[in-house]
Amino acid sequence: SMAIYGDVVSDTPPKPSIYTPLPLPTHSSVPLVPALDAAKSNDPTALARNLLALIPNAPSLSLVIRLMFCLKQPNDDWELPEFPHLYSDLNEEEMDIDLDTAFRSLSRPVVDDISSEQLHRFAKKVSEADDAQSYLIAGILSRSASQTPEFTQALMQALELETIFDASTLDEDALFTLLDASTNPDISRLLKAPWFLHVLRAVLALPTVTSEMKKACRRLSDRVGSWTVFEQALSGVPDADYTRAALFLKDIGKEEKSFGIWLSCITTHEDLLAKIRDMPAHEGVYPLDLMSGLNPSEAITHSEFMAFVRAYVGVASVLAVYAWSDSLPNLHCRERTLGVLRLWQEIPGYRAIISPLLLLPQMTFRLECMTIGNDPPTTAGINAESLLFALAANPQSFLNPDFVRCVRGWEAWSLTWINERERADIERAAKLADEGVGGAVEELIGFAKEGYGLSGLPWLSSCTALEDNTENGTKCGDWTGVGGCVGVEVKQGFSLTPSPSPTIGLEPLLLVTNESLHLIANLHALSITTSRAVRMLVNGVLDLYSCADVTSHESVANSAVRDAALLVKHACANVLCAFSRSSQDQHKCGLSVVLRTLFEQGLHFDNVDPARRLLSAFYLVLRVLSDDADSLPVGWMATVQLVRQLVILDRGVLGLGDFLVQGEMKRLAGLLKVMAGRGVVTQWEVGAGLEFVAGLVESALCQSEWGTIMTGLLEANLYSKHLGTIAGRLAENPESLGIELRLSVVAVLLRGVQMQEPIVCRMNAFGLISAVLETTDEKDRDPERLLWEVGHALAAVVESNDNLSSLDSESVVNTLLLLDSPSQSDLHGLSCDQWVKLCTHLETSLPPSMLTMLPIIKGFHPLPAAPPTISLLPSTLTFPLYDLISLLQPPAPLPSTPPPKRKSPSQDVLGLVAISPPTAVLRSPAVTGLTKTYTRNDFPPSGDMSNLSPPFNMGKENGYT
Repeated sequence: SMAIYGDVVSDTPPKPSIYTPLPLPTHSSVPLVPALDAAKSNDPTALARNLLALIPNAPSLSLVIRLMFCLKQPNDDWELPEFPHLYSDLNEEEMDIDLDTAFRSLSRPVVDDISSEQLHRFAKKVSEADDAQSYLIAGILSRSASQTPEFTQALMQALELETIFDASTLDEDALFTLLDASTNPDISRLLKAPWFLHVLRAVLALPTVTSEMKKACRRLSDRVGSWTVFEQALSGVPDADYTRAALFLKDIGKEEKSFGIWLSCITTHEDLLAKIRDMPAHEGVYPLDLMSGLNPSEAITHSEFMAFVRAYVGVASVLAVYAWSDSLPNLHCRERTLGVLRLWQEIPGYRAIISPLLLLPQMTFRLECMTIGNDPPTTAGINAESLLFALAANPQSFLNPDFVRCVRGWEAWSLTWINERERADIERAAKLADEGVGGAVEELIGFAKEGYGLSGLPWLSSCTALEDNTENGTKCGDWTGVGGCVGVEVKQGFSLTPSPSPTIGLEPLLLVTNESLHLIANLHALSITTSRAVRMLVNGVLDLYSCADVTSHESVANSAVRDAALLVKHACANVLCAFSRSSQDQHKCGLSVVLRTLFEQGLHFDNVDPARRLLSAFYLVLRVLSDDADSLPVGWMATVQLVRQLVILDRGVLGLGDFLVQGEMKRLAGLLKVMAGRGVVTQWEVGAGLEFVAGLVESALCQSEWGTIMTGLLEANLYSKHLGTIAGRLAENPESLGIELRLSVVAVLLRGVQMQEPIVCRMNAFGLISAVLETTDEKDRDPERLLWEVGHALAAVVESNDNLSSLDSESVVNTLLLLDSPSQSDLHGLSCDQWVKLCTHLETSLPPSMLTMLPIIKGFHPLPAAPPTISLLPSTLTFPLYDLISLLQPPAPLPSTPPPKRKSPSQDVLGLVAISPPTAVLRSPAVTGLTKTYTRNDFPPSGDMSNLSPPFNMGKENGYT
């Protein structure tokens, strides 16, 4: 036995007897502390400066940036006592110097407080040099690009670059050196001149131009143009291209020198720094990932872009401090800096910035050194392992040779944070990346047989390298099966029935899916596909899109998974568009096969969420048919857009739009007849149908079922904002409507005024009502019914408005005059006080020509009455899980007694005699004992036939004749 002492703190709460549905939990992001959130700081370099202050006698941040990324010093300089304060002395050179001497003199940084006269004197020496070689001039510009802004401006004024650079003097080295130099905004403006762009085009036209020279020319032309776009985005000019400006930062982060020059300029040029410093803080929790290119520029605000730039500057500055602290080394500063980088790698927005920058050769080398020989383990070494492990989750990292060399340098059982199985998987992936195309093909062949693991993640990166080998136009087979292999693993985690958990995490799995889809899209033009392969691919892409759509929802707590899911959704749409626009046989492998498969497979749920799959199929069809992917709607409006696209393709030949709307109208009319007995589900279905038709109201104006639908909803005291939209559109052309439909439109508009529906209030409902009533004869109007609606509508208007300034007094008077009847003058729903207030407003707001109508208006009598109970059609459904499961179950068949079987004549011996020849009696199975049946090997051997009696003799022996 057990004795428990003490007082009961709390009792177990009783289990609820009534089920109360609760909403799904929503994920709320936790913001960073201000000291670590560079995106919201007026000085994004403040954190880097504070970390740098942990080092005794530390140099300035600008000097650290130049030494770590731009002007790397030889090992001998690090041993000098004056280091790092070793500067170029521009005064010690002779008056006549050659370009090589000037170039070598700039191997060290220039002191910040150098005089302007010294800079201009040095620039003049360079311009007067006789050996004006393009490579040396490009090198001088590149080394000066990270120095003080005055130095670059002095060189720009002194040099006549138009006489130095031409198509014959620009080689590969000069082009790539100018690419680094153009990261400086002053140099970029000078190289954006028409003469230099003409030189680049001339280089591209040379017969001896190499592929690397073409690449350099294109990147150089794009960079000088992107700097202008970036400065416009910083200033927030109208129609600024924020997406291209963000991709500009992504491009400069690929090379250390370009990255260092940009970082030095953005932190030393006062005009650029002021734009970043003066911008108000971003209100969002985290900065957006703008370098993925998925966000359209129109959807990005200036505040969001500036938060991204601040975050980029903050991350880049901290990386410079980490490189400096690791070079000394200073253990305390290095450990703190790596901790900040590891934290940022877990934060949305920051992760997209830090991951590609960690793949710079210098960064991967430093992280490799931190992880090798980490015994006993240190905090800095563990942080370095975590950073590299996160990079290994992205297949694109294995395309970086420095990263591959880093992870292949790990020895067995040498790591602390990464376990041995994970290390072996990463090493196998790196080895596969080193093997290139051959290893990738072997991995693809064995992929379906061996299953999926972390080791299978980077094989797709090596496969991507196949693109370079297939650009020569050779056929490369059918790659559509790759998506199906990955899709099976992804779909496993989204089944409606319990299933084994995926063998790897969802984020790397989605990243692999993204890579595989890009691979298929890129190799499709060079492959040979069949209609069966295309159908299998489309089915797999639909599965992937449905799963990614669920994962991209805001309720998913892991932001890295959400970002990966968005990439997959974008890749799914792109691969289907690639197949739809294929140059192959369109009937067998093109648009018709893609659309047919989407329509068919969208209705095959296969143990997944049926609503999500159907909506995913709708979106992908829209994406295939639409030219503008950024303006695609969601939800029911996606269905509307789909029908519109089909109508456009139909071009009025088949009348497809009218046919679809007519079918939907008949369905709604049928639902109204059974709505009273079915409850809220049918009400929601009617509301969804109205929303669908409201988007296609142009094709629904002539439908005769509108009168039945509107009357049914009015009698049931149900209303929908989409019904008001439809009524407003119908009221614009009342002559095409029947009398009953016109009166129903008037009643719906009045009911919308009673509900104070914003859409109806904005469309001047009484103006439309009077216009519709004017098209009817007095004998066709129903004053009793409509005055009841008018009275309650006016009561709602008077009750909700203090000054009635928004009321169209002329339209109200016209409506009452059109409904004036000797037999009916009661305005139900209006109290006496409300009527007096309304009449007073009419006296002051009516024009003089209409004041004579007031006595007629005052002849109406207010009749107070409780407002009617009007319910809005539900836009969402809330169900207990048990009821939802029951709703999705197929209906069970009703039990019934089977009809008695009629006795066949063949079951009666007499029947056989009556209808058959006499020999049928002997052949009938119902006759037993008359014959012997031989089966299988019952016959005696063929050599002894004496004991075999014919069947008729056996009958005689038994007494039968």
